[in-house]
Amino acid sequence: MTSNNSHYPIEIFGYPIENKNRKVLRNRTKFWCPFMNKKCDKQSRTISFPMGVCSVLHKGSKIAICPNRFLQGNKVFTDVCNEYFGSTDNVLLFKEVGLFKVGNFDFVLVKHKPISSEIEDFCVVEFQTDSTTQTGKLVEALKDFLNGADVSKNRYNYGMNTYNTIKLAYIQMLYKGQVIQKWNKKIFWISQRYVFENMVNRFNLSNLGYSQNNATIFFVYNLFKEGSIYKLKRVYKRSSTIKNLLTAFTKQPMPDINDFIDVLKGKIELKLGISVT
Repeated sequence: MTSNNSHYPIEIFGYPIENKNRKVLRNRTKFWCPFMNKKCDKQSRTISFPMGVCSVLHKGSKIAICPNRFLQGNKVFTDVCNEYFGSTDNVLLFKEVGLFKVGNFDFVLVKHKPISSEIEDFCVVEFQTDSTTQTGKLVEALKDFLNGADVSKNRYNYGMNTYNTIKLAYIQMLYKGQVIQKWNKKIFWISQRYVFENMVNRFNLSNLGYSQNNATIFFVYNLFKEGSIYKLKRVYKRSSTIKNLLTAFTKQPMPDINDFIDVLKGKIELKLGISVT
């Protein structure tokens, strides 16, 4: 059982760190990602091999830090298909679909007529995973693990970059969401409970009861241990209109100018205290 003070990677190259079966050990030597079914493509400039940490412990939460973690068994896409189309029949998945002036959609699920290229419907799927700060500490943990250390006995001082994650994602929600809402389609945002609830609290979001009439849908997942692996399971779903998201965004409390002036004064005092030779 882990405590809120536990701070180490819990999945490396697709499997829990305590999973030492022969196949898993062999795949780790190949830096293999079971979620993509190919070699891990996550890089760090400080190492010559892939940065294969999939998820970490932080304040008692198991947090995925690689978008490819959400690809496990196509669970997410199956959930979206069943929710939106009613089944997975005649549905194709396309990755990184670009749209002029909007950018790329992470994924688009397209339902076509049987034995035909005629499109019946489509929806967009976006992944929202967290990332770390002080990632050098995570690289250290990865090296320790690959050298045979039990990293669960150490505390690695990485942090979570959650505010930056949700700040960037929120802009995308507003921008892409307006397009999808205008088209009368749906966009599904896939995230974990830790990230989603952090966003809800920071932006004081309300009116998030689930409605099939809303264009912006949130599917919220967590990682649960099942046997020798972790599996993604949806814990709840929410939805919103763009107007609701925009209202919350524009009602953020504004800092007092005097607080900022105090910061500037402190910088001036520090600067004046430096002797120039």
